[in-house]
Amino acid sequence: MQIQNFYIQSIKKQLLIGFFIGFWLFLFFYYVEPFDMYQLPRNERTLAVFGYSVIGVLTYIITIPIQRFLYKSAGKWSFLQEGLFILSMLLISGGIGYLFFKFILLENDPYAHSFSYFFFQQVIPTVFLILPVMIFLRWLFSEKTIVQEPASIKEPTIVIKGENKAEVLHIKESELVFIESANNYVKVCYLLDGELKSELFRNKISAMQKQFPFLLKTHRSFLINPVHFLEWKRDAAQTILILKPNVTEIPVSKTYKKALVAKFINPAE
Repeated sequence: MQIQNFYIQSIKKQLLIGFFIGFWLFLFFYYVEPFDMYQLPRNERTLAVFGYSVIGVLTYIITIPIQRFLYKSAGKWSFLQEGLFILSMLLISGGIGYLFFKFILLENDPYAHSFSYFFFQQVIPTVFLILPVMIFLRWLFSEKTIVQEPASIKEPTIVIKGENKAEVLHIKESELVFIESANNYVKVCYLLDGELKSELFRNKISAMQKQFPFLLKTHRSFLINPVHFLEWKRDAAQTILILKPNVTEIPVSKTYKKALVAKFINPAE
């Protein structure tokens, strides 16, 4: 399941979220004084309030490129990416927070808590405490209307067969350009890496028309793939249409001319 609403590409909005998180942490530490902060002297308590608030802002800012990396790697933002993002917040805030706690706030106090105690007893509860606020902010600053990428439609593969078992050709529908009748055979012209190729199959053009109804008949001896139509050409004797990519001329008989003109909306009077 994708939750792209929580991924924000705007750096400015991401920075605003970071500063809002820092402000919320400041209010929380200042008024609630969790983790026995009230036992600290006033100056250390003030340092702790400002220090942890700044760490909150810094942590979120550091995770901005991490979020971008996770999004680009997966091409989407799902619960997995959200979980990895939260995990990165835990680890980064835990590392920076403990350095601040041990070397600045308590200045190498030998009785300071270990990292594991600090991480599980203070960092994790604090991160999960700010999680609802962070989710709300990420939703608030996100694009509310998500343009879903259209599901990729796999182009059908067609199989052209002759009467002989070895006569088999697998190509995409758009790669077939035209089919020409040649006595007891049909000449199949198709694209291979952008180049026009041809193969002979022992079969009838009427059978090809039944098998591939998307082809249009221009002449008793020709079937064309309409996606390759380029333009009309007026000839003194007969009407001719031209196919891409090699400017191939295909004759058009009077029987099929009217239907083809209506199809391509480019009549040759």
